[in-house]
Order: sequence, then structure tokens, then C-alpha cells
Amino acid sequence: MKKAIVLVAVALVIPTSVAFAKANPTRGKSNPMVMYVLKGTLSSYQAATAATEGSISITVNHSNFHSSLKGQTLTFATTMNTRVTMKNGATSITDGAKGVLKFKAPLHRKGDTTLVTTLTTNAKALHIIDQARQ
Repeated sequence: MKKAIVLVAVALVIPTSVAFAKANPTRGKSNPMVMYVLKGTLSSYQAATAATEGSISITVNHSNFHSSLKGQTLTFATTMNTRVTMKNGATSITDGAKGVLKFKAPLHRKGDTTLVTTLTTNAKALHIIDQARQ
């Protein structure tokens, strides 16, 4: 009977210790990474090359997190991994085209006066969607 109790105790301890060993440390919830989605007018698109980063500017009409971005022009770096989606048969992004720009950055708290600087220097465009009409 004592052997059975010891075996049951060991069987309960092993899966628990394995579960704790596999736990990945995560970022705290105090400043979580979020996906920003900006909608507006695209301009000054430069594609990235293997040697240099590119860039794109967007004049924001709508933002999913900060309404204070509305009306501001933000410039983001692009990389070789930045997805570019063209709508309606477009082959390039022209200045003045309506579009969407997505990037990940820490959720910025209200009251911080450096919002635009923080977002544009720390984030790279992940996905650009050109919604140009032909």
C-alpha cells in the first residue's frame, strides 16, 4: 500500500514539474505589444532592398488605438519582409492612394507627448495594403 501511495505521489509531481519547465516567460501586461492598423492616404513609398530599408508615409484618417493620430503624417521603415498588397490590379503604390498600414508596437499610454516619435522610430511596417481605384 505504501508503494502505491509513493507511486501516485511521484506520478502527480512529474507532469507538474514538466509543465513548469516548458513555461515560456512572457511580457508583462503593463505595456503589451499590439497591432496598430492605420487607414489613410499613402505617399512616398520606397521599397526596401537587401542593402537598405525602405519607407512609406501615411496621412492618418483612422487609427484603431489613438484618435490623436488623425490628421498626422507618419513615416515608417519598411523591410524585405513587409507585405505589400495591391488592389484592383495596381502594380505600384502611387502618392495619394488610399490604403492601410499595419505594424506592431507597445500600446502607448495616454498623456505621453512623444507618441508619434515613439511609434515611428520603434516600429516597422508589417503590411501595406494599397486600395487604389483603377
